[in-house]
Amino acid sequence: MKISTDTRLNKSKSISSIQYSVISLISKNQNLGVIVDDQVYPLSNNNESTPLLHRGQAPISSTGYKYAIISSHQVLDIENFTRPCPSDNIQTNDYYGRPWNSYPNLTRLPTLLPPLDIMDRIQSDLHIENEIPTIHLYGNQTGIDYMHHHQLDRTVRIELHMVYISPKDIKVFKNITLSVSGMSTRKTDKLSYKVKLAKTQDLYGYRRIKLKSMALDMSYMRDSLGYAITESIGLPGSGHSYVRVYINDRAIGLFGLTEHIKSDWVKNVFGHGSKDYKHGALYTANIRTGQGNATTEEQPFQVLKTQLSKILNKVNHENATSSLSYLGSDLSAYSAGQYSVRVKPSDGDKADFTCIMDLTKFIQSQPTTPVNNTVVPLWADKMNVDSFLRGLALEIVISNSDGYFGMANNFILFQDTQHNRMVFSEQDFDTIMGIGNYNISLTMGEDYTQFPGFQTRALMPRLMQVPRFKQQFEFYFGEFNKKLVNPNILGRRIDQLFQMLSEDVV
Repeated sequence: MKISTDTRLNKSKSISSIQYSVISLISKNQNLGVIVDDQVYPLSNNNESTPLLHRGQAPISSTGYKYAIISSHQVLDIENFTRPCPSDNIQTNDYYGRPWNSYPNLTRLPTLLPPLDIMDRIQSDLHIENEIPTIHLYGNQTGIDYMHHHQLDRTVRIELHMVYISPKDIKVFKNITLSVSGMSTRKTDKLSYKVKLAKTQDLYGYRRIKLKSMALDMSYMRDSLGYAITESIGLPGSGHSYVRVYINDRAIGLFGLTEHIKSDWVKNVFGHGSKDYKHGALYTANIRTGQGNATTEEQPFQVLKTQLSKILNKVNHENATSSLSYLGSDLSAYSAGQYSVRVKPSDGDKADFTCIMDLTKFIQSQPTTPVNNTVVPLWADKMNVDSFLRGLALEIVISNSDGYFGMANNFILFQDTQHNRMVFSEQDFDTIMGIGNYNISLTMGEDYTQFPGFQTRALMPRLMQVPRFKQQFEFYFGEFNKKLVNPNILGRRIDQLFQMLSEDVV
């Protein structure tokens, strides 16, 4: 439907009028209007928190409605589709230029395995996976520019405000802390960010979130697929959804929204969000050990270039310091940073690296020749073996080049104090499914033992000597391939994500 530039701007209110709401960034001399039954009704921006949200009253449509950008009573741009008539008791925040608020054809992956027994995750609306909310970060532009000009400096944090707008909700957060996130992606044009809300605030139960740029992944899908598969096989990980992000008066693109793994995440995933949940420390593998915080422009560039080269081109087998190799009885060898403490124990004490040392010592002491199943209880005393079997089978199935096998990176070890053992899981999936320079015949071949790092890391050559563990690992490996990572299941979701994301990726 074409609307001529002399269309009357109707300012009257109808008895049967409803509120229309649309998100759009427009110039100061422009306005938004809603076209209802060939009439244009102006919308206004009276929200002090964000200039992105435009609202106004107009009649309930009999044939549908669309939005237009207007200036000086002239229609400058108009949506090329008609939105269906809204119900008089349902009001949504539309997004200009997108014909849907909830994408209708995105199906969830099947639940292949139940969550680990230790997990007790809260129900949260943080990730509505078939919706794309909007996040507007705003505040002092000088501070924003400083952060971006010092993107390699991990100590830089700035204070801003944030507005979160979903199709059905609006939340305003004052005095949030924003910082650049990531490692290799700090040198990309599109940065990732960490958001920390004030202590009295939360976004659907979470105080800390990440906005992931997906700068290494032109498909914008790998993180989403990796986290969805992790959930499907019952491992503790972040959820993942998409958001459109603005900083002040600039649209900076489509981002992945994930949970930042900190203390509130531990309580939400393992303790059902209880503030009284007692837990041990959580460690993350960290390949930046010994590099410190980079504050100059030259040295960190070389560091990041070297890191990215390793991630994409090398497998640094047993030399990787977070490879679960036994480093001797000197406890300081394990607290050098390779097992970075992400969450302290709930009792307030410092994280004790004895549990890491004991675990690696136990692994080292196990034979690399076949044994019988009588050793199963010994392993179960040290680790949640099922979490390791699930997670490491996942690494191979999704061809993860930056996990335990590849770079001894991007995995977590959670100290389960109830059973006095370690729980394993994966995180960060931007270098899976083809990103990496491994020999494809090894990463995609039928012989899983040829996956880079499988036979040279400390754990698997010993774990696979136990018949029960080997049988369970191969069962998981086969199930993940047959029931998840195949054209019929994952391929369908890839096609659906492509359709859902295409306009925003463009």
